[in-house]
Amino acid sequence: MSAENEILEERNNEEQYRNWKQNIPFMYEICINHQNNWPSLTVCWLNEIEIDQNDNEIHRLIVATQTNNQEQDYIKLLKVAIPQKIDEQLDNTLLNNIWKTQSVGKVQEELQISVEVEINRVRQQPNNQYILATQAGDGEIGIYDLSKQSKVQVLKGQKKEGYGLSWNLNNFGHLLSASYDHNIYYWDTNTGQLIKQYNFHKGEVEDVCWHPQDSNIFISCSDDKTFAICDIRTSQGITIQQEAHEQEVNCVQFNNFQSNLFATGSNDAQVKMFDINKPEEDIHTFSNHEDAIYSLQWSPHQKNLLASGSVDSKIIVWDYYKIGNEIKAEDEKDGPSELLFYHGGHRSKVNDLSWNVNHKHLLASVEQDKNILQIWKIQPQLWEEDENDEYIQSLV
Repeated sequence: MSAENEILEERNNEEQYRNWKQNIPFMYEICINHQNNWPSLTVCWLNEIEIDQNDNEIHRLIVATQTNNQEQDYIKLLKVAIPQKIDEQLDNTLLNNIWKTQSVGKVQEELQISVEVEINRVRQQPNNQYILATQAGDGEIGIYDLSKQSKVQVLKGQKKEGYGLSWNLNNFGHLLSASYDHNIYYWDTNTGQLIKQYNFHKGEVEDVCWHPQDSNIFISCSDDKTFAICDIRTSQGITIQQEAHEQEVNCVQFNNFQSNLFATGSNDAQVKMFDINKPEEDIHTFSNHEDAIYSLQWSPHQKNLLASGSVDSKIIVWDYYKIGNEIKAEDEKDGPSELLFYHGGHRSKVNDLSWNVNHKHLLASVEQDKNILQIWKIQPQLWEEDENDEYIQSLV
């Protein structure tokens, strides 16, 4: 790209950002912009909620610094107070000052834990609110205890760094990690032992996800363009390996409610949805991103909602109930019928996103270049809970 084109693209991006900022009151019920000192590669809402004396919800989330060895790196525990009921008269036109007449909406740092190497990914253990699993930039899988504010365990054996981490929802303490050494590691954090190492991908393994109901099944994806469905009861582990995209597959996630469904995100800027019972061909391809997709999560509240984050700086919330719906000619420029919402608040690559389990439709997301954490919730009228999913049910 020429210098002139780069300048034009930057101006266009800045104009889009200004337009987004002006429209915040119309699009969002909550939109908090928090400036960190350093970018974070990961964000994770903790599965906990408190109600303070003013009837505000107190939520906590995890980020981790990426200082590129310029300063000490940390895992940081942040908290934010959100009113249970939002007064429509309050002025929410300014980021970082949503509720101008209340002392809520501000992100506060509660504690930090120093780490030797920057952290690529953090995920909370489902049955213990204090325990975190981490993927470090040197390949170390660490277990941290927030109550002790320290690392309590190191899982040894992974040879290179990675990003994928997944706790088993049924076998407590069982953890999967995906590595750039082409392997998947299956750990028992109760004993600190490596149960098994899987090596069936021909490229870097980007992501891994346990099945939400069946504790024996997991899925992985790789730079070799494939996903693999695995059963730990078999000798080789792998049961199905299928090419999913024309380019590297960066993320894969099971649907929390319809566990036969899973989604993949790729460097080809596409999200695809598959049925585990007939994975040879995708059910649907979601297309509207302009660059590689590195983060993907299904809603913990509605089975039809999926969020994807991209290098194009956008997060798109998709609604698969709307696949095949007719759209007006003047709305075609806004994307396909299943595109529910564009979050345009970031101005660089979206590193990670997280749905809040305890507050419906509340998300957090982090970006690469601007050191920004955003906490946001779309206006309720945009969350249309349409149970008419006859089209999609005809396909699955």
